[in-house]
Amino acid sequence: MGNLHPVADALVRAADLPWIPQGSANVWFKPLRISPHTGSWVNLLKVARSGVVSRHRHLSEVEGWVIQGRWHYEEHDWQAEPGSYVYEPPGDVHTLVADVTDEEAMLTLFAIHGPIEYVTESGDVAYVETAETKLKRYEDHCREHGIAAQPIVF
Repeated sequence: MGNLHPVADALVRAADLPWIPQGSANVWFKPLRISPHTGSWVNLLKVARSGVVSRHRHLSEVEGWVIQGRWHYEEHDWQAEPGSYVYEPPGDVHTLVADVTDEEAMLTLFAIHGPIEYVTESGDVAYVETAETKLKRYEDHCREHGIAAQPIVF
């Protein structure tokens, strides 16, 4: 069977990409792939100390694989640990809390298949993250820090 995708194979070296502040204290992301065409992106998420990813709702599926550290959602009764695979259905609302020590950050690979709405306690949408806004944050960070942007759009 021939290539069904209009793009060639791609190799992204994570070590060549910067950690970008996510918005909350002690939370960073490293984009590995952003596809404005599909509205999806893949990134590493790093959370140190008592970092929290603010309450948010996924409008599409999200998949995660825990590489290091532990974390949980305030709204669920399970804890993700290294080697765990996490599936989040569309519409799920949660707050990610890292369960880490000062020496070890949490590191998880996430594949996000659509927009994320960051919501207030009352449920109002405060901010919407999309593939386009994620790409802009990456490009702005690279420009502001004199870093050559890597080809992560495919």
